[in-house]
Amino acid sequence: MIQPERLATLQLASFLVLALTWQLPTPSLGSQKLLESPVVGSALINSYRQSETEYSAGHRGVDYQVQLGQGVFAPADGQVHFVGKVVDRQLISISHEGELLSAFEPVCSRLNVGEQVSTGDLIGEICEADDSYQPHCEDMFCLHFSIRKNGQYLSPLWFTGELTQSRLLPWIDPEEL
Repeated sequence: MIQPERLATLQLASFLVLALTWQLPTPSLGSQKLLESPVVGSALINSYRQSETEYSAGHRGVDYQVQLGQGVFAPADGQVHFVGKVVDRQLISISHEGELLSAFEPVCSRLNVGEQVSTGDLIGEICEADDSYQPHCEDMFCLHFSIRKNGQYLSPLWFTGELTQSRLLPWIDPEEL
C-alpha cells in the first residue's frame, strides 16, 4: 500500500507532468514531410497563394529557381498520370496515394502514362517552353510544382514540410493604441 504522503507527491508530480506537456506545441501536419521536394538545392522563389474563388487570381503552386536541363524527381511513389504539352509548355503529372496529383512544368519527360515511379526517381528535366509562353518567373528558369487533392489546389509546402507555421501575436486592445 502506498503511504498517503507518497501518494500526494505522486499525484503532484503527475499533475506537473500533465501541465507541462499540455503547454508544449503539438506538431502539425504542416511540419510533417509527406512528399519530398522535386528538385535538389533550388531556392523557393514564389509561394502558393490561395485564390478567393475557383477562377480568381492566385498562385496555385510554388516555383523553384532551376537551370535548363536540371533533373526533376518524383516527390512520392505514384503513377504517371499525364505527360505532354499543355498550352505552350511541357508538363508531367503523377497520381499518388490519398487522391493527390502532383504536376510539374515546364518538364520534358520520357516516361509514359501509367508507368510507376518511386520517391526520388528522375521523372524529367527542365526544358524550354514555346516562344509564346509568358513565364511568370522573369529573367530565370523556374519549376512550377502544384498539388491537387480531389481537384482542389493545395500548397505543396504543406506536403513537403516546408510550410512556415503561423505565429499569433499577443492581443493588443485597439483602444489602447
